[in-house]
Amino acid sequence: MKKPEKKFSRKNFFKSIVDGFAGFVDEIMGDELDDFQKKFPDLIRPPGVVHEDNFLKLCIKCGKCIRACPFLALQPVIHANEFDRGTPCLRVGTSFCRFCEGFPCIEACPTGALTKDGNCKKIATAEAIKEKCLRSNGIDCTACEQICARTWKAISYNQHNQPPIINNKICTGCGACITVCPVSPDPALKLRCG
Repeated sequence: MKKPEKKFSRKNFFKSIVDGFAGFVDEIMGDELDDFQKKFPDLIRPPGVVHEDNFLKLCIKCGKCIRACPFLALQPVIHANEFDRGTPCLRVGTSFCRFCEGFPCIEACPTGALTKDGNCKKIATAEAIKEKCLRSNGIDCTACEQICARTWKAISYNQHNQPPIINNKICTGCGACITVCPVSPDPALKLRCG
């Protein structure tokens, strides 16, 4: 006598339970997870980083680039995403990239995740947040312009009650402006990738 075919294997049974639970969690917490993800700023990678997809494949999270930075401008990613935890990013607001001569961070990379063939002169672009800027509130602050004037001269002002104007062609995304911004707890400037 022929045995009846199994229409639902044990593996498929457990897979359906896991898929159902994942769908339930997404339905219940989807908006909260989206909000959680939005709270993390864009990661600003070190100079010479290859395209992010390749970077995540090449970076072995060894920390050599982080240890090679003489200004402690890099740190490992520590938020909850498993795929990029431990990879290097800029310490936005705490330190900033000086684009050191010889690029010790790139020289220290053993895998090619950072390379001098990549874009070594720009890691991000600064952006002013008008509502937060002291200048928009009638206070004559020039902290970001003063620090940028030391090297890049990418920040200028047009009018007294207006936030800084950032020249995207000159801005390297070093983050110096954010380290000196007196607005607290979140500065009136942010960095955007690209």
